[in-house]
Amino acid sequence: MTELDKEALRNKIILELERLKLDVQSLAELTSPDTLDDLDEVSRMDAIVSKSVHAASLAAARQRAGKLEYALKRLDADPEFGYCAECGEKIPTARLMSMPEARCCVACAEEQTGRKTP
Repeated sequence: MTELDKEALRNKIILELERLKLDVQSLAELTSPDTLDDLDEVSRMDAIVSKSVHAASLAAARQRAGKLEYALKRLDADPEFGYCAECGEKIPTARLMSMPEARCCVACAEEQTGRKTP
């Protein structure tokens, strides 16, 4: 991976982390406890379902942010960054640009999950 590629990837990760930070703040507000006493039964059930969907999205956003922060730390510090953790082959820059937290090449990721990546 060239220094120019690393800089582009670093910028992408930073932008994505900023976006995720805003998402986490929004989702945290949507999942904050509030009273459902004033709602009728249908509205209460809708609010409960919405809250659980938002909670799942919040957990996923926090998890991705953690993975991106780890990738950002590894980008310069780890000479193994950009190489598949399974087979050791170079992960294509295009894959890292679309998924900076990727630790495996497409073939190994497909093997791990048992399905083909589109």
